[in-house]
Amino acid sequence: MLPLSIFLVAVSMLSAMVLPEKREYVVITGNKVSVAAGTSLGNINCAYTSSQKDTLELNRQIPQRDRLRLDIPVKEFNCGNVFLNKDFAKALNASQHPYAKIEVVCLKKEGRDYKGNLNLIVAGKIIPLQNVSFHSYPGKGVTNLKSNICLNFSEIGLATPKKMGGLFKVEDKLQVMVELQVAG
Repeated sequence: MLPLSIFLVAVSMLSAMVLPEKREYVVITGNKVSVAAGTSLGNINCAYTSSQKDTLELNRQIPQRDRLRLDIPVKEFNCGNVFLNKDFAKALNASQHPYAKIEVVCLKKEGRDYKGNLNLIVAGKIIPLQNVSFHSYPGKGVTNLKSNICLNFSEIGLATPKKMGGLFKVEDKLQVMVELQVAG
């Protein structure tokens, strides 16, 4: 009886080494990045939408070469009118840093929602964001994963824009929403 139990233990150990580990993925079919800031005259909302597609492995640190990287042309943010678009691009120093970037370092599924680590790259500065929550909600033929990140212009190393001789002021607080569309 003892040799049989040793054989069964050896087979189970060997099968654990031979069978590939179960990996989970999500297929990203598009994204939207929105930035909102309060001003002395109301709120400003700027958005950029892309149909960039990628596959993202879940539940592990993603090697840099395999990370989902959203390259966002700063001048293509839509803030509602040409003047706001130009002011927003100027505030983010688009002439020296034409792209803002969001890089997914890892993403883990937690029930219906997800949590992950991101790198936000704005105006040449890398801002690591830990434990960012992505809440899942249904869309048309996709599932949307939406996060809401609160930053300050001062954290990014940028001055808040001031217009009309300082009469129009933008608050330091900045809301960044990252929305990923997932197939399925």
